[in-house]
Amino acid sequence: MRLERLDVAIAGAGIGGLSLGAMLAGRGAKVVIYDQMAAPQPVGSGFVLQPTGQAVLATMRLLDGARARGAEIHRMHGSLAGQETDGAGKTVLDISYRKGEYGIAIQRVALFDLLLQAAIDAGVAFETSSQVTGFEPGARPGIMFDNGRRAPSADLVVDAMGASSPVGHDSAKELGYGALWATVPWPEHGPFHANELEQRYEKASRMTGVLPVGTAADGAPAMATFFWSLRNRDIEPWRKAGRAAWTDEVAALWPQAAAFADIAEPVHARYRHHTRKPVAGRNVLRIGDAWHATSPQLGQGANMALLDAASLASALEGSASLDEALRLHVRQRWMHVALYQTLSAALTPFYQSDSRVLPLLRDIAIAPTTGLPVIRSIVSRLVTGDFLDPLKRIGVERL
Repeated sequence: MRLERLDVAIAGAGIGGLSLGAMLAGRGAKVVIYDQMAAPQPVGSGFVLQPTGQAVLATMRLLDGARARGAEIHRMHGSLAGQETDGAGKTVLDISYRKGEYGIAIQRVALFDLLLQAAIDAGVAFETSSQVTGFEPGARPGIMFDNGRRAPSADLVVDAMGASSPVGHDSAKELGYGALWATVPWPEHGPFHANELEQRYEKASRMTGVLPVGTAADGAPAMATFFWSLRNRDIEPWRKAGRAAWTDEVAALWPQAAAFADIAEPVHARYRHHTRKPVAGRNVLRIGDAWHATSPQLGQGANMALLDAASLASALEGSASLDEALRLHVRQRWMHVALYQTLSAALTPFYQSDSRVLPLLRDIAIAPTTGLPVIRSIVSRLVTGDFLDPLKRIGVERL
């Protein structure tokens, strides 16, 4: 179909919304992105761009920019809290990338800036301070706002508002555990590894991690993402206890990370697990976490949003009609989405839950098994997001 004749309205200026907007506008479509913020801005700290997400960015000619700002990650290592000087005990997670592959750990603001500029350059229009409350499906659907206003009709409306999208929201889907996230200066001379995501665990109820995430912009200092697992019901007691109590708690789990707790300005993130219907009504579609939200344990959220955007763009460009394009897009993505939703639901409780049995199984059975060559290769593919070859399905070349 000719994208020059396509009007697209996107709710949400996150990774999925911006990347989709840039792709479609770059192909000639008229795109408007609506966002609740007074100006488009990122929400969240750092994450890892896996080879799947990198391949999508390469098609947008943004990969070099992401590489320049991010930090290469070659290993993900987690251990139980121990008594050694570095606070490390038994290894329970050890994943390395296959030869020639690596992750790019990047600050959310750094990727956001690249995608925002790409969207602006492609001609995307923005309408900010727009609180979306619902959609009006139909041949020419529209977006509804909290003040009763309706956006101009479009050919296609896309919900890219993330896991907390108010359309189809179900509070029961919220997970019991969230996390405190903060961006902190990277200590150049140790004690952390410059190319690793490092984590410490106490059973499955306590977990902290450090991820080098590069720079926010050219000339900016190198930073790290520091995160601390926390039950949602414990956030108020944590606030009342004060910073000194938190620093002591971090020091007991991982002494070297206590310095981060001293200076962090953490944000509490809540997580959800849901798989909504991708089609929310006639000519209304969900992408990213609005469609399929999980905990961050598998590190696929941003990468899945990029895959969704690339899939929809290619389906629209290669189909004779909008209906055909939406059906093709869902076919291209549903198996990959279903697999990772299932895996996330099954694996998350081993690393973040109140269970006493699951972390024992993890430490006794799962951790040693992942050291076997065949299993190690499978786990590596799991982390890179490569199962079921999602890139081939959407016509994106591997790097």
